[in-house]
Amino acid sequence: MVADQLTAARAQPSPAQGRPREIEEALNFHVIHPMSRAVATALIPTGVSPNTVSALGVVMMALACACYLSLPWPWAALVGFLFHVGWHVFDGADGDLARRTGRSSTNGEIVDGVCDHLSHLILYLTLGWLVSRQLGGWAWAVTAASAASRALHATAYESARRNYRRWVHNVGWLRQNLGAAERTASASLWGRLSTGLGRIYLGMSRLVSADDREVDAAMAAALASGGARAEAARKVYAARQRPLVKLASALSTNWETVGVFLSLLAGSGLYFLVFQAVALNLVMAAVVLAERRNYARIVGELEAL
Repeated sequence: MVADQLTAARAQPSPAQGRPREIEEALNFHVIHPMSRAVATALIPTGVSPNTVSALGVVMMALACACYLSLPWPWAALVGFLFHVGWHVFDGADGDLARRTGRSSTNGEIVDGVCDHLSHLILYLTLGWLVSRQLGGWAWAVTAASAASRALHATAYESARRNYRRWVHNVGWLRQNLGAAERTASASLWGRLSTGLGRIYLGMSRLVSADDREVDAAMAAALASGGARAEAARKVYAARQRPLVKLASALSTNWETVGVFLSLLAGSGLYFLVFQAVALNLVMAAVVLAERRNYARIVGELEAL
């Protein structure tokens, strides 16, 4: 029985359960996610929880930042980059482990988000300290603007990606699951805190996404009818939203990591901070405008089915 369970857990998750290939970034598909799957496979027999893996991601980011702070150029950028990639590996391994061992949960999704934000708090405090040593105290204002932008960028990208998975592959996420989690949450401090953090995240999601209430209602009605109409609705949504999700991937943490590496290799984290606070905010605005147009078109096409 135990052997059968381990064999089932080691099986690769289907795209519908995990990461749809059509919207997956090349760097993730070819590098990060194979490494994450290998880590998850190695951890399955140990009984290590997905939440522990999320916490290990924070450790990897702390080690990356220790390198950025303490090693001489160019080793600070080079070695720190390796640990930074390690953060991505563990960030992917926690979800992979959860799916393959049947431990996916709203609570785990919230823990993953908390660990992500804690990791990036460490990163931006490090970048702010490095830049302030070069340029003085005003560098902290640039760092704060960049860090706030990063939180919004990540939320915009993840919201677009997860909505795509919801309507095309029938994979729910925090937006659908938080209500049930709140009803079953314990009265403990963590139960109240986790659901509160979930609400904050969804509020941020609404801030950096177009209003999708009409397209949600239209998609729900089309899928409820079943059969050919439901399949056609999924195809309509996928055709419209797939290019937008690919555009939004420019806001992902993959390119943040590459940007930090190149900026530090060039001699200052300021280059990255300014680029993120200016150029990537323009990309985010373009994503929201494209979503608004897409949603109107999707609703029209669904009404014509």
